Amino acid sequence: MKNFLDDGDTIPIASMPEAADSGEFILLGALYGVAVAAYESGAAGVLKRTGVFELPKVNTAAWTQGMKLYWDASAKKFTIDSSKTPVEAIAWVAAAEADTTGIVLLGVGPGLRIVGGLHTTIDADDTVVTGLTTVLGAVANLASDPVAGAQWVTAAIGDQAGSPAAGSIQIKSWKATAAGDTAPTAGTTFSKLVGWIAFGL
Repeated sequence: MKNFLDDGDTIPIASMPEAADSGEFILLGALYGVAVAAYESGAAGVLKRTGVFELPKVNTAAWTQGMKLYWDASAKKFTIDSSKTPVEAIAWVAAAEADTTGIVLLGVGPGLRIVGGLHTTIDADDTVVTGLTTVLGAVANLASDPVAGAQWVTAAIGDQAGSPAAGSIQIKSWKATAAGDTAPTAGTTFSKLVGWIAFGL
């Protein structure tokens, strides 16, 4: 098309708001990205807007895969604290509370997909192929009426590297351990309809 200018993967910055090392996350108003080289404050520069990067992490809380991330401008670190600056960033993999860096997916807006469907349970732990390349998060609900052997369901994304395979989720059926004991144990009644939604790439 004649009015297309750029795919937006990199952003030329006329004047860097601060000095930056190569690989450092920079926020400039509503623009942000990772510096592709070292720049002096006020110099022209280029930021990479999308991709997966290892970036500084606030070491006060763990991340789970697929968790929405925010930018703490004061600490210059990513956080799960929603009171901080919202950016298009998601935890690519889980990170422990004490970790000082995390693997961050930037620019998730255009590439993120949401899919869903209905699944009829076969066992207490069913693998469902979503059609995504990598699942970042999923939820499930019991669409059929609950019964003693199938009282609720959950969705798990595992490590996306074989447990289950990338692009798949696990639908797990649960029941109460016994009358008066609500601790969950594997379900024993199947052929139940489950609605699920997954998001990822």
